[in-house]
Amino acid sequence: MKSPAAPNHVSQIYPDAVKHYGRYLWLDPGEQVAEEQTVRVILDVVQRYDIDGVHLDDYFYPYKEKDAAGRILDFPDEASWTRAVAAGESRSRDDWRRGNVDRLMERLYREIKGTKPWVKFGISPFGIWRPGHPAPIKGLDAYAELYADARKWFVNGWVDYFSPQLYWKIDAPAQSYPVLLAWWQKQNRMGRHLWPGNFTSRINSTEGQRWSADEIVNQIHLTRKQEGASGNIHFSMKALMENRDAIGDHLSDNLYALPALVPASPWLNPVPPPRPMLNLYHDPDAFNTTIEMSPVGDTMAAQWVVRARYGETWTMDILPGQQQVYTFTGKPDVVAVSVVDRVGNEGPVGIEVTAEQPSVSPTAPGQQKTGW
Repeated sequence: MKSPAAPNHVSQIYPDAVKHYGRYLWLDPGEQVAEEQTVRVILDVVQRYDIDGVHLDDYFYPYKEKDAAGRILDFPDEASWTRAVAAGESRSRDDWRRGNVDRLMERLYREIKGTKPWVKFGISPFGIWRPGHPAPIKGLDAYAELYADARKWFVNGWVDYFSPQLYWKIDAPAQSYPVLLAWWQKQNRMGRHLWPGNFTSRINSTEGQRWSADEIVNQIHLTRKQEGASGNIHFSMKALMENRDAIGDHLSDNLYALPALVPASPWLNPVPPPRPMLNLYHDPDAFNTTIEMSPVGDTMAAQWVVRARYGETWTMDILPGQQQVYTFTGKPDVVAVSVVDRVGNEGPVGIEVTAEQPSVSPTAPGQQKTGW
């Protein structure tokens, strides 16, 4: 049995803004206090914690609920709607609802950037914007039912990454994964990251459709072939931890076998960090080599990319920025280190040579991004 809501619960502090709908309580997006509370909570997290990003799932207005007779229940926002009309609102109720969500999305992006410009903002909306876009697509109309104009947010660049939930198979005739992915890519007018969501938990699922690991592997391959898409987001971690149909092995042994950086977001800061300062020490008795790494000036290293060449073979490791010492086994011929900043820009490599006459490429292998 659930306990009563605490006195400081949002439903107790702002009872007029919280509505019963279906099985849950919902903040009414038409109430200004609901917007203020949402922004205040998110900004409190951004200010007090060293987070990389803020992510919103696909709940804007709730999915439609039905009564005992199967009739669709309208969201109970009569009070906020009546107040808006009295204040001069001239749009339809549906357009007003979409406007409430639009305002929150734009404001969150703007205020997160005003607080910490490097903190990314991303959204994973329902994978279909509207049926018929593009022509063969059918399914839930999130624009009309959830009042989520997700295309508008992407077109306007109110996100740093966009992850539509493309939770259908490649050959689904009315919700084809590659068809939807290509359509979303065409909406990306501001050049933001497009990282589609994949329904990895469909693998060997005990509920609904049951997929093989090959479906997800092939979706990742298609994503990498799609111009403008630079990664995938898996739902959920449970399927990977359970290694369903050996999906974890497939990924770690093949598609995700090599380390990769999160693609950079140059619209947040186009200037890459400078080449780092390096000190290399070889200990023949311990048969290892240690490198000390320091950023230059006021640069903060979010990550280090450490590459080493042994003969014709290169190795690569991605380290957290606070780690400034790294030890190699043996004596590499060449060590190349670069700094990655908070928005993912990788700077030029600093190179230390230990071999007598090495042949050094100015860009070490692996410096190019491979997706993730």
